[in-house]
Amino acid sequence: MTETTAPRGSVRDRLVVALADPEIARQAGRTAAALVAFHEPMAVFEWLGTGKGLVLLDHAGVPDGELRVFLERVLGAHEKGLLFVAVAGGGAEVVEALRATDAAARNRDHIGLYHVEETGQIHRVAGRRLRDLEKAGRALPETEPLSPEKVADIVERGRRERLDAMEFVRSTARRFPHVTVAIIAICFLLFALTSGNDARAQQLFALLCNRPDKVGHGELWRLLTYALLHDPRNPTHLIVNMLSLYSLGSFLEPMLGRRRMGLLCAVTAVAGGVASALFSHAISVGASGAVWGLVGATFGLLQGKNPGRVLSSSRDERRPAEPAAARAIDGRQGLFPALIARRLRQQLVVILAINIVISFLPGIDRYCHFGGGLAGYFLARYFARGPIKGG
Repeated sequence: MTETTAPRGSVRDRLVVALADPEIARQAGRTAAALVAFHEPMAVFEWLGTGKGLVLLDHAGVPDGELRVFLERVLGAHEKGLLFVAVAGGGAEVVEALRATDAAARNRDHIGLYHVEETGQIHRVAGRRLRDLEKAGRALPETEPLSPEKVADIVERGRRERLDAMEFVRSTARRFPHVTVAIIAICFLLFALTSGNDARAQQLFALLCNRPDKVGHGELWRLLTYALLHDPRNPTHLIVNMLSLYSLGSFLEPMLGRRRMGLLCAVTAVAGGVASALFSHAISVGASGAVWGLVGATFGLLQGKNPGRVLSSSRDERRPAEPAAARAIDGRQGLFPALIARRLRQQLVVILAINIVISFLPGIDRYCHFGGGLAGYFLARYFARGPIKGG
């Protein structure tokens, strides 16, 4: 008996899968690209929201002596954004054609040219760098040759992910974050009322700040009101917190609705206040606990599952379940469109790392931060247990 092995895909086919498969990209710490077109010998990718596109040419499919013509045609059609061109296969003649094309290009500052060897090694020949492409070439998956059906499936998945992400952005952008803006307005008002050397301003500040000794004597309102208060000598603290609150709140509130957004801010502020009163034993003010709560809540929502519907802030809005390929996040149904979820994970990891470092700087109430963040995470997991109808 003889053993037969499945035919191996070309380096171009393997690179297509490496770039467009979400799971492969996630494991490699990359953002998956959307395959938007595939017409031999050319595959076209884009990274939604980045202005970056990639044209991948299969050298074997280009007639002899016409590679330069293909390259000039591709670059001639480029109008805006960053365009990258990679030629898979071939040898020194490909590198020579790429260099000659770059020298004659009219928009050299906005292009990048690559050569992909048959071994999978990727070399930048000229222009800008596309690190996602370079990372993809370090570990190309073993694949069979791409069939028309497989290509159609990859293209459709990318199309559905883009449509789903755009619909999500449009639906949330239409809803004004009333609770978030109201909290910001109160913080600015209290900052103005507590600024200066006026005795009443100082009395108001002393009445609302989080003081463990006063909390221990029953003044429990301080566990919430401190979050609306900021040091009048440090306007930078107020501005940074309010920018962070608006950035996160304007994203979450249209999804959660006003009631849940208000509950989330209140619970995380109180949790941060309790943690501060228990462990720091110092006077504490600022909305950082609630801001950390919103970061934790976003992580919690990313972990949630909701097979039938997405989050909605409309009372009666219903949305039927979509095909698994359109709603899959790492192989499961999720609360966010797949494309949004992948980007959020990458951004939140960076934000969290920076804020953890900041939390250990002198004068920063780390206990308030961590208390608010944990409360936000677990409350969001509770929200995500079932369909959310905000109000």
